[in-house]
Amino acid sequence: MMQRRLKNLLLLTSTKTGIVSLFLLTHSVLLLMMTYTFPAITTQIKTQAFDLRPFGYSMIEAQEILQRLDQETIDLYLFPQLFLLDILYPLLLAVFLSSLMLRLHRLIGVQDSRLYIVPFLAMICDYLENTTVALLITKSLVVSEGIVQTASTFTIMKGVLTSFSWIVVLILFVIWVKKAYWVDKKQMSLE
Repeated sequence: MMQRRLKNLLLLTSTKTGIVSLFLLTHSVLLLMMTYTFPAITTQIKTQAFDLRPFGYSMIEAQEILQRLDQETIDLYLFPQLFLLDILYPLLLAVFLSSLMLRLHRLIGVQDSRLYIVPFLAMICDYLENTTVALLITKSLVVSEGIVQTASTFTIMKGVLTSFSWIVVLILFVIWVKKAYWVDKKQMSLE
């Protein structure tokens, strides 16, 4: 039931205008993060932020980051980074990628794929990552190997699922281009 509602919503956003608008909106938020919040955080901690470590991080790396954070950077990391931009971006990216997948599926004649759900799984992992990172940087929990490993796992899963989503889009795009080329070539040979 919920999956059907999601698919119906995504079908509305899978128009050319919808996809272009989502692309621009999604990447505007990403641009803001990459030019404003992450550079400020990275400058303070002298390494990449938790969110930007696609292969995760160890307890030692997490402790080093946490030791370098000052209150101003923690405040910036929490807001606008984690609780504004990194809430908007995963949602927008999931809707964009899913809408694009559905559009490409329709263009190549596939009607029954559920791959459009994968970007939303990445979004959920991103939100879980944000929650655990917020707990770490505010010292709301005792920093333990388990908490760091959990946060790191969410970071890795977010990256894997997002990468998989982009690969699916790329494969669908190649299939669509090949099909369009094959149809054009076939029509030209019939004339």
